[in-house]
Amino acid sequence: MISALWTGIAGLSSSQTALDNESNNIANVNTVGYKASRVSFADLMYQDSIGKGSSVTSAEKQYTQGSLNLTGSSYDVALNGDGFFVVSNTDTSGTSELYYTRAGNFRMGDDGTLQDSSGNDVQGWALSAIDTTSDVESTNSNLNSFTDIFTEVAGNQIINYTNKIETYSAKMSDYTVSSNSDDELLSGSGIKTQSTKISDIEALISNYSMALENLAISPNATSSPSISQISTIDFPNGTSSSLDEEGDQIYVYIDGDKITQNYENVTASDAFKSEVDTAVTAGTVVADLDADGTVTDAEYNVLASRVATYKALADEISNITGLNAYTVDPITNEASTNLANVLNGTIKIDSIISGTAFTIGDISEVSGTNESSGTTTTIADAVSGTGEAAVESAMNDLKNAVAGYQQDVYEEEDILADDSDTAITFAVGDTLSYTIGTVTVTSDNTLTTYDEAMEDMIAKINSDVELQLLVEAKDVNGILVVESVNAGEEFSGTLNFYDDSATETYLKDMNLDLSGNTGGNAEFMQIVSSIDQTASKSSLQLKLDTLGITDSSFGEFSVDSNGVITMSQDGMDYAIGQIAIAQFNNNIGLEAVGDNLLEKTTTSGDPIYSINNDNGVEMESETLELSTADLSESLVNLMVFQRAFEANAKSITTADEILTTLIGLKR
Repeated sequence: MISALWTGIAGLSSSQTALDNESNNIANVNTVGYKASRVSFADLMYQDSIGKGSSVTSAEKQYTQGSLNLTGSSYDVALNGDGFFVVSNTDTSGTSELYYTRAGNFRMGDDGTLQDSSGNDVQGWALSAIDTTSDVESTNSNLNSFTDIFTEVAGNQIINYTNKIETYSAKMSDYTVSSNSDDELLSGSGIKTQSTKISDIEALISNYSMALENLAISPNATSSPSISQISTIDFPNGTSSSLDEEGDQIYVYIDGDKITQNYENVTASDAFKSEVDTAVTAGTVVADLDADGTVTDAEYNVLASRVATYKALADEISNITGLNAYTVDPITNEASTNLANVLNGTIKIDSIISGTAFTIGDISEVSGTNESSGTTTTIADAVSGTGEAAVESAMNDLKNAVAGYQQDVYEEEDILADDSDTAITFAVGDTLSYTIGTVTVTSDNTLTTYDEAMEDMIAKINSDVELQLLVEAKDVNGILVVESVNAGEEFSGTLNFYDDSATETYLKDMNLDLSGNTGGNAEFMQIVSSIDQTASKSSLQLKLDTLGITDSSFGEFSVDSNGVITMSQDGMDYAIGQIAIAQFNNNIGLEAVGDNLLEKTTTSGDPIYSINNDNGVEMESETLELSTADLSESLVNLMVFQRAFEANAKSITTADEILTTLIGLKR
């Protein structure tokens, strides 16, 4: 009978353990991500084929999928499949320990990290530190993150590579406000109206966005840059040209559209006539159009009108979205408004959108009933790039148009004057000098005319090792233009005119009406941020200012099915991290430690991670996984275990009664 007592006690203990386990399941019926436990019973040792009771061999969690409940809270995340979130608990000594959980009721901590409800940092692949020298392309060296001046979205795309995630983000300041029309005095040099500059930028935004989309579709495509088309059109020139009166015109078909320029009837100035005479002497211009041995005023006027007509057509073409056109030196194809070059009738057309081709059709000069065909030459064919290099080409095109190039413009009449604006005649000994910082170049003091001094100073600016990194000087229609060589880069130069006869130097200001910017005169910035999935896992920072992306902390939090965290702010999406998912060979071997946390053991093995969460588990945003504890099942189990407890207690009392009877018989 003694053994029966111990057998009953073993049964009581097992039933008590089962009751405790089921009570715990019931208590956690509303615990997020809780996995119900079940006990496993085993019989004890046998003696003479009679067992000695039962024991609980284990209380194992059952890792079945819990029901998913849509909460609408952006910080709630549920796992659909096998796996665990990873959290780090740092104690007061600074030592951190990793735990695992199915509870995805997360939040942003005070320090900006993603945390669970107990304040543990959720682990994953964090955004790499942004390198302002390689990851940021900015037209303003003082800005390397988005501020409130960047109001316009230029492009935004999240690219998923095999082992990394990159976010391309580009923004601009309001180019529609800062763009201005170029002055007509700079005709023939690629001038554009304000509306054309805006439409150019909008076309380039579309091109940049398309390049980003193509990269997102084929992130591992071979990388090759896009190339812009460059072509020239040539009209009959010299005595071959018949442009000489009102009603005449020149035209060219571009992409099927006829671009026409009527004959510009211009009266030649004395300065123009002098320039023609100089060119005739040099043998670069034929002015005696009827070859009668005399150059008449009418012939000077025809030449002046032809120059104006060619330049005007170049301006018309420049106002086609996506194109720039210049009168050029027909030998070098470099932009030039020099009289002799313009009269050659050659206009260069560039596509400002790399990889985009344009088609040139008929080219003709019409005079009365006579029509003379011109020719076209393709200097460079358009080539559409691929991969990251194509994105870089599109970005540079857009940046150059948005920021443009600073132009400081000086007219002769503004330069050749004293401080009281009294005109001064240029003479031998007079000089022009130009200074940026500590570098100054000065024209030769033996030159006899202003034009010679200006050309000499231009040549010296363009050949100076330091200045040529900052600016390029040009003669546009006899006007001095100093232009930045880097889009968006500002410079501060000073021009001085030295009057030798008065031994006086005059500081000359640029012409504010003519000076300006070739593009949108706006700020542009592209940031490429990266999540390296081969790096070590760490806490996930959510504040965009801490990450160095913007100067504003918060955005709209979201998580995709692969665990990629996106913060959205002002129309831009930034991938800032990826939540890690841990899997184990033996989930049952994990040890529960409370607070919805589990700890690895030798039985569970080490966690297994895979990039892009390509492991059969998905994350559901704005959703929580409910407890797998079944209240009705647990209540039934309680009754069963209660009856078992009562029965074991009855076996003890029965054995006790029999034992009492036996002892009584002895008496």
